[in-house]
Amino acid sequence: MSVPQPLPEQSAISTGQKNSLERGIYYETSVPITDTANHILANYRIWIPNGVETVRGVIVRQHGCGGDDATDMGLVYANDLHWQALAIKHQLAILGTKYQTVGIPPADPCDSWAVIDRGSENAFLKSLHVLGQKSRHPELGETPWVLWGYSGGADWAVQMSHKYPDRTIALIAMRGGGANISLSEPNKLLASDISPNVLGMPVLYALGADEAVGTFYFSDGLDLPRQVFSRFRKAGALWGLALEADMGHGSTDTRLIAIPYLDSILTTRLTKDSQKLRQLEASQGWLANPDTHEIAPVSKYKGDPLHAAWLPNEETAYKWQAYVSNPNLFEKIRYRICSNKALVSLLGVPYLHESCYPDRVSPTRKPDAPTDLHVTRVGTTEVVLNWDFVPDLENGLPKFRVYRNNTLIATLQGQERDGGDAPIYPHVVLEFRDKAAGENASYAVSAFNSLGENISQSVSILP
Repeated sequence: MSVPQPLPEQSAISTGQKNSLERGIYYETSVPITDTANHILANYRIWIPNGVETVRGVIVRQHGCGGDDATDMGLVYANDLHWQALAIKHQLAILGTKYQTVGIPPADPCDSWAVIDRGSENAFLKSLHVLGQKSRHPELGETPWVLWGYSGGADWAVQMSHKYPDRTIALIAMRGGGANISLSEPNKLLASDISPNVLGMPVLYALGADEAVGTFYFSDGLDLPRQVFSRFRKAGALWGLALEADMGHGSTDTRLIAIPYLDSILTTRLTKDSQKLRQLEASQGWLANPDTHEIAPVSKYKGDPLHAAWLPNEETAYKWQAYVSNPNLFEKIRYRICSNKALVSLLGVPYLHESCYPDRVSPTRKPDAPTDLHVTRVGTTEVVLNWDFVPDLENGLPKFRVYRNNTLIATLQGQERDGGDAPIYPHVVLEFRDKAAGENASYAVSAFNSLGENISQSVSILP
């Protein structure tokens, strides 16, 4: 009951109701290999919110160099309901990519598509025009973008941002972005002249503090990105650096700082004429000390401002502080116990308190209550529950609790994500099947996070 179980990926019955989580339309395209491309095929999936007349920008989410070519790796980034909430607010599209490299030398994908001039840049730009035609949004070919990349994908995103700084609204480089493309060539980010246009482009490096010397990803995942940040920050770039405490190359919590960071940046930079981006005012931001984790408005910061991370507002600064801080011993023990499903099941714990579901960055509010709960009898002792919920910027699609006659009978996962911030279940429906329903029962469903829950109105089912 207390161990969260996944939501179903398709409905067990036909209710005639529209899935409330389907708030946009998907389009896909593939760009075949060319003589200069160093990959077999480039695949793209874009999601566009319902009712958007003009797409104001594209959130480009680029996968890393690992993964299985046989899966939808990378494409499922477009299916992420939490990121879709951000896109809906700002009238943006979300693009997921998948570059196949099987049988293409060199063996390391980071030496093929992750270098933008080896085919992936041209394929990406072409895909935007093709998807613009398919979706009847031709503005996709010219609209600005938010670039987000994980690991080798962060290197790709950094290269694109430096080539197209005037088109880049912001960049999130997660566990990479040092762009050390060739060991035989100098690192351009550390050796080339710094363009003034790049200095005004906001960047957030989100790295793993546990990628220490001697670990596999130390150089590409931590050391080089940190050197690049330091060089550009000293030149006055409005860049931030966040080292996630106790974490290595993967992270499920980076979005908890990245989404509010981007929300603030998008609010400031986008204009009615979305082709022109507003410049940020450095003096209006906050500064964060990477060593002491102290934060303060720019005007009140006491340290060297060009050593500190620049952040756009107070909310992001406090979330940054939580992201980089080590959890105390009690929190570590609690998390290990609560996350051990086998132990929880063995103990037969009927109810886990909300504090047993901690995020590194605590939410600021509880999720809203589910709405429009329906209960449909499908058998003598079976009913199916369906409900609506609107994912938000703070919680995405949270966890749910199902109550029968005021007693908890199930805990359901929201849309969980993996260490590369991709949704584990890209397609979910808000539904639960109770196989032990009585003749007379009332049901309610709550949405909850670590702050607590909000519960729906109860619905009774009659014999």
